[in-house]
Amino acid sequence: MNRIEILAPAGSMESLIAAMNKGADAVYLGGNKFSARAYASNFDNDNMIKAVDYVHSYGAKVYVTLNTILKENEIEEAVRYVGFLYEIGVDAIILQDLGLFKRIKEEFPDFEIHASTQMTIHNGEGALFFKEKGFHRIVLSRELSIDEVKYISKDLGIETEIFVHGALCISYSGQCLMSSMIGGRSGNRGRCAQPCRMEYTLKGINSGERKAYLLSPKDTCTIENVKDIIDSGTYSLKIEGRMKRAEYVAGVVDNYKKAVEKELYKTEYNVNKGKRELLQLFNRGGFSNAYLHKNLGKDMMSFNHPRNTGVPLGKIEKSGEIILKENIALGDGFRFRDTGFNINKIIKDGLEVKEAKRGEKVKIFPKAYKIGDEIFKSLDKKLFQSLEDSLKPYNRKIDLTAKVSFKISEPLKLIVTYNDKEYTFLGEIVNKAEKKPLSKERIIEALSKSSDSVFKLNEIEFINFEDGFLRISDVNNLRREALESIQKSITKSYRRKRPEKNEKIKEEINKKVSFDIMYQCITKEQLKAILEEGATDIIIDVFNRDKDALKIQDIINLYEEKNVNIYLKIPNIIKSEFNTVVNLIEKVKNYIKGIVTVNAGIIRKYQNELIIIGDYKLNIINSEALKFYQKEIHVPTLSLELNRKEIKTMLKGNKGNIQGIVYGKTELMISEYCPIGSTFGEKSSCKDCNLACTRDKFTLIDRMNEKFRVMTDIFCRSYILNPSPLNLIEEKEDLVSLGVNSFRVEFRDESYNEVKKVFKMIRHEEEINSKEYTKGHYRRGIE
Repeated sequence: MNRIEILAPAGSMESLIAAMNKGADAVYLGGNKFSARAYASNFDNDNMIKAVDYVHSYGAKVYVTLNTILKENEIEEAVRYVGFLYEIGVDAIILQDLGLFKRIKEEFPDFEIHASTQMTIHNGEGALFFKEKGFHRIVLSRELSIDEVKYISKDLGIETEIFVHGALCISYSGQCLMSSMIGGRSGNRGRCAQPCRMEYTLKGINSGERKAYLLSPKDTCTIENVKDIIDSGTYSLKIEGRMKRAEYVAGVVDNYKKAVEKELYKTEYNVNKGKRELLQLFNRGGFSNAYLHKNLGKDMMSFNHPRNTGVPLGKIEKSGEIILKENIALGDGFRFRDTGFNINKIIKDGLEVKEAKRGEKVKIFPKAYKIGDEIFKSLDKKLFQSLEDSLKPYNRKIDLTAKVSFKISEPLKLIVTYNDKEYTFLGEIVNKAEKKPLSKERIIEALSKSSDSVFKLNEIEFINFEDGFLRISDVNNLRREALESIQKSITKSYRRKRPEKNEKIKEEINKKVSFDIMYQCITKEQLKAILEEGATDIIIDVFNRDKDALKIQDIINLYEEKNVNIYLKIPNIIKSEFNTVVNLIEKVKNYIKGIVTVNAGIIRKYQNELIIIGDYKLNIINSEALKFYQKEIHVPTLSLELNRKEIKTMLKGNKGNIQGIVYGKTELMISEYCPIGSTFGEKSSCKDCNLACTRDKFTLIDRMNEKFRVMTDIFCRSYILNPSPLNLIEEKEDLVSLGVNSFRVEFRDESYNEVKKVFKMIRHEEEINSKEYTKGHYRRGIE
């Protein structure tokens, strides 16, 4: 029988308690630093110890999130913090930064590590790459279908974790720089400002425009897909929600626990009722199972409202009444448009009532709405009240069996069994009864009381009993002492001693690769301009959907006609088309010198065959992560989230290859969802796509009138580009002085003339107009 873990979010102690009371098998939580939910309450060291002990007392597990990328000056502090977590018995670390991973493997080799979804692991080869490096579990990208999850989990035998419920990022996690580039709040550092929840206008040159919350997806709900998920072989079902209320955590854990038990043990559970409850707890215009069954279009989006919408109550009729689609009661929350209230009066058939049922016609107050308004029930007071008990510490008890010896002139003896192990406790001496002896029933009643403990004594039997006397307070004290002692022995068993430090192994790095500036292009016009300028190291992207996009044959022709070094740009995301991409690489392998990629699967397959240049979305911002990649690939590229000072500190003493981007429109988002197809193509899946992206050029416009170009690739993924190109051409010599030994110029949607202009700037033949470009984070940095 499958073992399935229900993994709950714990943004606070209250949420953690709620998760345990509802039967979660594990919780994930963050400390005060290095967590991808920097704005959650999180746990200081004292509360972290309490949290770990509390969860372990239930026999459940604690995973701590250190899933942000770390700056150079944070690595040592993070390693010390890992040591603290190791000692107090944390079961596993969830991380993104490969520098921290490298150090943990060196200093705490037996500490279990889970690869965060921020690492964008989305294909079998990538999962194998990180498993072979020492990750115990892979938290898969949310974008995988059930068949893709099954292949990695069951066919490859990799322990995986998938998100089953909660908020969804529209961009691949770990590949989003939108919040970072717009306002300096990096999603890779847990400080995302959620620009995807803003309103945008999508405009085509010839296709018109549409305004809506075009990047705001509905929350995921897979409660109806639990059987498929179990059959996929995944191990852990992860619930999103460290920023949500404890009642939300309780309700969601409860429903998924029951849904899993229904499939595994054939227990009773009404999925439809459960889904209604989940909708009431939180939803954004309904739910989606999105990528699980490849529903990638407008059906997964909440175009009209980016926040909790509640559930529809009905429309206000001319009479000012509403025919209810849901039950209501005084104190429930309701909203219309962007306004919300609590119901303080209900009128039915001219009479004031405390509640009303679905199908009844009523007036609700306060009456700030207008005729024709759609009304939504945003809060179910009874539902939240029903979940309040789950917020009380130790509300769920673990029953233990006990044996009692009650003999005159001997101590009261209590033998408690937990996990097939017997614990013996002695109390006060039992006295001869001068008046009324203490009865068996009275002793059982005292021992069965509910203590401030995870345990409760049940099935109490007497191995000896004589008519003696003992104060009831002495019986109570023994019960408390016994349960507290067992609980402490359990939590203490998780504690560890730090291992002895190993001698540092000499770092291996790949050999030097020599080139100055590489030029990356997408279109034939761009390539023409690059060749005219005499470039010798050229990166070609043949995966774009632009009308003038380069193809495989262009690479072969270029090799045969020109004396240049050709590199192939590989998409960051390669899912079910992995073999297609591999076949394409094989076709041109004899014509190219190497590839540019961040895809771990491609790195694993070709690291011993081709020169590999790691792109900037490897998110390298510290020297330890750089060392990790310099061992695996030939040329890592600096993260665009680094500032000058950080680059200088990070590269001090570095003797390997390192590349920097000096020009290009930064790729802010990569998504399976395409706003063009969903808005102008009525796309609800890739099969329905009318390829509107190939017939026009599209731009997303935000409320500040910033214009973000949207492009697509041949696999129907969308890419959102920064409005202003990064331009560090003037900083090239400075970067050389810092230790950067190669550079890249990226052309995405530039015309022939714009390409020529960039070459003139490189040759110092044209001044750089600072208003047209950005230096990105080179001077400012990120939070």
